[in-house]
Amino acid sequence: MDRQLKTESVEGEIALVIAYQSGKSEALTVLAGAMRLIEALDELDHCLLSSIDSALEPVSILNDVQHSSLKVLLARALRKIPDEHIASLDYKKWLGALLVKGKHRLLQSINADAPEVRRVLVELEADYKAAPGGLVGYTTPTVADVRDALDGVAAARATLPGQRVTIQTELGDIDLAETPLAAPPAAGVAQQTITNSGVEFFKVKAPDMLGAAQWTVLRNNRTTRVDMLHQSWLDAYHAREHSLLPGDSRSEE
Repeated sequence: MDRQLKTESVEGEIALVIAYQSGKSEALTVLAGAMRLIEALDELDHCLLSSIDSALEPVSILNDVQHSSLKVLLARALRKIPDEHIASLDYKKWLGALLVKGKHRLLQSINADAPEVRRVLVELEADYKAAPGGLVGYTTPTVADVRDALDGVAAARATLPGQRVTIQTELGDIDLAETPLAAPPAAGVAQQTITNSGVEFFKVKAPDMLGAAQWTVLRNNRTTRVDMLHQSWLDAYHAREHSLLPGDSRSEE
């Protein structure tokens, strides 16, 4: 029996390809991994839509499944449609193109550090500002939200060790490399990242002593490079008005 979902299709289709080992790979493992990846890709779409309308809920619609390697063709669609602008053909075309381009750029490296993610978001700014109908105010998502969404893709990818996983889009194919996940914290050890009232705490691994404003920190047990955005604080730090050493914590809003 077909189940009809109340959705609104937008432009753009992607394909998820898992090159399993015929006669060896367990069906449940491959199919469960595919489901995790589809859910993670939908979460990445949700992140890309976050400034446009928080009620927009992206969903993957199954278009086709091909054999040899498992190839799942996914149409882009939205449910919980609250805005009359979504009915516009131009608007749906713009939304679909934004989701395809955003995923294509961000999935190039699912382990990208904060400065690399920020560079991609800067590239996407023009696409957000190009919304039809003269609408303004759409902005790219935050680096932290994108990094969380990419962590979800990495976690889903890790469920298919030894398999080649490819995302195919009209802009080109992306091989999702296996990314080692950070080990969970030892029993009795607090998580390294705490979020409260919009403030996030990072454990410093290596402060920038030379003035390039790039630091190495622990975030969710992941070592990554970040930019220090508070220029006045950074100037005071380089003037030795205060110190921050490896192992210290620094909060960033």
